[in-house]
Amino acid sequence: MIEEIIFLKKEQRNLLSKRRGILKNQINVNNDFFLRKLLSCKWFQESKIIASFLSIKSEISTTFLNNFIENQSKILCLPVMDNENKKCLTFKTYSKGDNLVIGNFNVQEPNNVMIYLPDIIFTPCLGFDLQGYRLGYGGGYYDKTISYLHSIEHLFLTVGFAYDDQKVEAIVHDSYDQKLNYILTEKQLYKV
Repeated sequence: MIEEIIFLKKEQRNLLSKRRGILKNQINVNNDFFLRKLLSCKWFQESKIIASFLSIKSEISTTFLNNFIENQSKILCLPVMDNENKKCLTFKTYSKGDNLVIGNFNVQEPNNVMIYLPDIIFTPCLGFDLQGYRLGYGGGYYDKTISYLHSIEHLFLTVGFAYDDQKVEAIVHDSYDQKLNYILTEKQLYKV
């Protein structure tokens, strides 16, 4: 059963990766829908520490999102792979223009010691469904991190950040996959 789920996830990952590559060239995300939607959410207004990410490959651009978070006087953090626990993320502060270092998988990471527990975690997606499941690159970093934060009873929200056309009927998932609270796209904020 486990091998079948791994195979199905790999197939879905390949399909959704190709789809997202096409979407990146077709969809203009330089509108203020995201920003207006976030400003209307009490949970965003009341949050102080927000974890986002720097887009790689064909991911939806987070440049305007990260600038917006900073402009709202929030503490912006980016994920860093924890060297002591290689399957978890820590979140370090970042401001536009800060020096970054190349981490695992050639992902740029903040090079400072300020680690925070975020109120909101924006997560990248290859795809998502309306049950709250997301498909990532397969490393399990976000799932393990979300699970860990729940285990220490930290209160936070998770928001998938994706193109609306990355939505599928059902994401292949198993008991380790963590559900998101929301998915924000260029068309809609989905509440799970």
